[in-house]
Amino acid sequence: MKRKTLLFFLLVLLIFDPMPSCKKDVPVLKIGLASAFGTLHDGGFNQQVLTGLETAALDIPISWVARECATAAEMDSNIWYFAKNNYDIVISLGYNASEATLQAANSYPSTKFILLDYAFPTVPSNLVCINYKVDEASFPCGYLAAYWANLKDPASPIVGYVAGPQIPEIDQFTVSFEKGMEYYNSRYHKTVTAAGSHAGNFNDTLQGANLADSLIRRGADVIFACGGRMGNGALYKAKESKVNAIGVDTDQYYSIPDVGSNLLTSCMKRLDVSVGMELNSISNGQFHGGQILHSDLQNNGVDLAPYHDFDTQISNTIKQEIQAIKSGIKNGTISTGWK
Repeated sequence: MKRKTLLFFLLVLLIFDPMPSCKKDVPVLKIGLASAFGTLHDGGFNQQVLTGLETAALDIPISWVARECATAAEMDSNIWYFAKNNYDIVISLGYNASEATLQAANSYPSTKFILLDYAFPTVPSNLVCINYKVDEASFPCGYLAAYWANLKDPASPIVGYVAGPQIPEIDQFTVSFEKGMEYYNSRYHKTVTAAGSHAGNFNDTLQGANLADSLIRRGADVIFACGGRMGNGALYKAKESKVNAIGVDTDQYYSIPDVGSNLLTSCMKRLDVSVGMELNSISNGQFHGGQILHSDLQNNGVDLAPYHDFDTQISNTIKQEIQAIKSGIKNGTISTGWK
């Protein structure tokens, strides 16, 4: 009888606390997120990072506080708040957060910082920068755009792009996009042409709309918009003009639902994947401080968004060719044309 009682007691312990020592020994990482401009549930960058945190929490013990940033001053203040209040990890996003992140990292060397979508030439040992090889997603987007333009206007197919200021980060999109178009032309012996315009900044949505309107008047059958809020203006103009478009950075079918029904796809940076990978590394004792990490097709850091409303309109042959292109980029047999 005593033996049965002991066995029952041990069974209860196993059911309710199968690995007590493991649970108690793993510290909870306290994370602070200073958002990019906008709301946390923006369907874009901010929501991607939140998704990355939620996914990581399924595997590792973390807690987080996220603060929205509407202005540059709020962004700076939020980054410093997390640093001053002993958060283990501070996450920030993009160029607008770069200087405050660097200064806070230099002032709080025991705090770990993750800066997404921007990199410094020299990175402090407590900061990791994560860049995105967007050319690897932009190239197949160009291929798709050329196919669609030729489908819609076989007599005079034109693809237009509305881009931000002509800086390397923007050229990485446009150069590879055009190379993808050239790849389509070569494969199918077509003459789809490219026409592009660069804006003076990333914030002027009206300028984006005007640049897109000019390209559409010149006969553009597809608009590729890569330029932040300015590019969003181009997407709205394309929708108004009943010209299909390709978004950028996030799946803009969700981030700008008003234009979603007009989008063939989006050239995405997967911030959720990047955040999850680095947090898992930190939890396992490997922090990539002092380094610039590169997110690409191989590690799912960049990709094409789903075709959504156009899934049944894009031929299976083209879909298969785009998959083959992605495989070729991964294994090095296809060059995106970007250095």
